[in-house]
This record gives sequence, structure tokens and C-alpha cells, in this order.
Amino acid sequence: MITKEYESMTGRERLIKTFKCEKVDRVPIAPFMNFNAAYRHFDIPQEKQNWKGNHNLVDKAIELSDYFGFDQLQRLGTPVHQYDEKNSEGSKWQVETESRFFNGHNSEITIITTPEKKLRQVKEFKQISRYTLVEAIMEHYIKDKSDFDQFVKYQPDFNDVIYPAIKDEFMNLNIAGEILKDRGMVLGFAGGAFNMLNNYRNLELLLMDPLTDQGFYKTMIEFFSKRILQIIDKLFEHGTDIVEMGGNLATSIVGADFFQKHVLEYEKNIADYIIKKGGFSIYHNCGDADKIMHLYNEMGINAYGYLTPPPYGDVNLDRVLKVIDKNIVLIGNIDQIDFLKRSSPKQIKSKVKEILEKIKPRGNFILSTTDWWTDDMPYENIKAFAEAGLEYGSYQ
Repeated sequence: MITKEYESMTGRERLIKTFKCEKVDRVPIAPFMNFNAAYRHFDIPQEKQNWKGNHNLVDKAIELSDYFGFDQLQRLGTPVHQYDEKNSEGSKWQVETESRFFNGHNSEITIITTPEKKLRQVKEFKQISRYTLVEAIMEHYIKDKSDFDQFVKYQPDFNDVIYPAIKDEFMNLNIAGEILKDRGMVLGFAGGAFNMLNNYRNLELLLMDPLTDQGFYKTMIEFFSKRILQIIDKLFEHGTDIVEMGGNLATSIVGADFFQKHVLEYEKNIADYIIKKGGFSIYHNCGDADKIMHLYNEMGINAYGYLTPPPYGDVNLDRVLKVIDKNIVLIGNIDQIDFLKRSSPKQIKSKVKEILEKIKPRGNFILSTTDWWTDDMPYENIKAFAEAGLEYGSYQ
């Protein structure tokens, strides 16, 4: 663990005050970590990795964050089956899932059968490294209006069917809070409205729907947004402090006009609901944001992450400081794909110093990567990142 001398706040106090836009002793250091980081640190073999199941990695993830001396924004207790469709015993909604090698990939084919038709989803999985598995939906359930009608008529209620089946996963959030205590905050994921809809409908179709049939689009996004609010209720019931809203699909590519007309109000409804429940929100856009980020000021979010600079995003920090309301916490700006992985510790410390000196006069910043780091990230570089945050992040 990196030694933290002369600190006047606990990690939890520092993070809470940052989200409240109050004065803190130093900039919090909380990079984005995924399951692979814990699998690597504890050398968990592939046969014991459970990317598709109940990720009971909370204690290990917390231990790993302590090892590097991070302020803990603990994400790894979030349930992974929030959006899964479950059988409802005796109902008219039956689900069958088959795992097999399909189209050259390990695939999971799910068939939902209703009295009227069958809905089909295909997910593909690929182990891209020793500790990392990635997945992608290759075929979505909703291909036309008649498919969506089946969800309206027959989809089981989240509270009555889905939640009881995955309640144990939500308990990981309680466990995280019990272990963390004053070291940090518990973060839960819930889809942004546009991202949530992409769990069910192909993105290319989704981008065209508001232009070709706005009524259809509006009915869909409102229907599935209700699921998000139900998930948020359960996240807070199980000790979540912060809800991270997925916003990485409606990015600069859609343009400000599309975002304002077809995305903003639905995301705002979710952000407002999080505040109503007494929590904080992070809007997660880990890609392009330059053309739309001025609209984030209207969304009611507490924080915007992750300020991704070129070449993997289009975000310029100087422009962010001019555009984003000072009452919105900023998170990120350190590229972990190339810069953090390939630079020397000296270069990393210099970059962190540059960012902190630029942003500390504004305040309300959390030093982070722009997303999760890969298995081959040098540990000395992560330590240099954390050490620089401590050395240059003081507000005193």
C-alpha cells in the first residue's frame, strides 16, 4: 500500500465531499477497475473466472484498491444479470438458453417463447487474454414492432420475477459497504435510457428509429426506462451510494440535435430519480463527447466521466473546463489504453501533475483512467499514477 501522510480525511469523506462539491484535502484517486484486474492480481485461472455469473470478487477488489492506495469507488459488487430475462413459473413467458460454438465464436443463444412468437438473442464471448473475457450482443430481441409488443404484453415484472432470482447478486453491494466502511463508496451500475434500449435493439436501428418512427422509439425507451428505475430502487436498498449511468452509445456521433431531442429528457429523468433517492450519479461516456457535452449541464448529473482524450475520444480538457458547469464533478482524463501502459513512470507523473495543476483551481475532480486497464498494465505505472496523485493533488 502506498503511504498517505498528512491526510485529514478518510477516503469516504473525501469522495462524498467531492460529489457534494465541497472542499477536500486532496483530489481523490479512483481509477476505473474491472474484474480482470482482480483476476490478475490474485492469479485466478480461467476455469475459476466467472464473467457471466455471480462475481463475488468484492473482498479481492477492495484489497487490490488498498494495495495501490486508491480512494475506493467500488464497482465490482454490481449485479450482472439486471437485464436478463427470466422464466416466470406458469406464465406465458418462457426462456431457454443454449451455449454453443456458433459463427466461429463461443455463443449464448437465448430464445424467449410467448403465445404469439419467439424472440431470439445471440451473444458472443471471447477470452482475449488470460484474465479478460469480452462479450457482445450480435443479434437483438427486438427486430420490429411486433417483437417489442411481446415485451409489453408478456415480460415478467422485475420486482416479482427478475429481482428474486438475482437477489444474491445485489447482496454483494451490502458486502462491499460492510468491508469498505470509511475507505470509500459503493457504486452500482444502471443503464442510461439509450444504453438500456440497446440491450434489446440493434444500435443502427436504434439510431434511425427516432427519425423514421418517433412514436415507436418513444414508447420503447419509456418502457425500458421503467426497468432502470426499478433497478435503481434495488441498488439503493442494498447500500449503493452512487449510480453510474451508461452513456457511451449516444456520443458525439449522434450530434447535439439528436441528443437534445431524443436522449436528453430520458437521461434527465433517471438522474433526477437518483437524486430523489438520495444518491449521486455518474454519467459514463468513455468516448467522444465534444459535440454534446454542453448538454450534460442540463441533465442534472452529479459527475461526468471519463474525459477521454484523442485518439480514443475527442475530449479536450481545456474545453471541458470552459464548457462543463463547475457543480458537475469531472472524472478521468488519463488514457489507460496506450499512455498509462506504454509510458515511463516519470512521464506518467509529469502528465498527472500537468492535469492536476490545470484542474485544481476549478476543484471537483477525481483522478481516474478513462476506462478499465488491461491485463498487461505494468504495476510500476499504476503506482506512479497513484503516487503522482498524492504528490500533486493536495489542495492545501
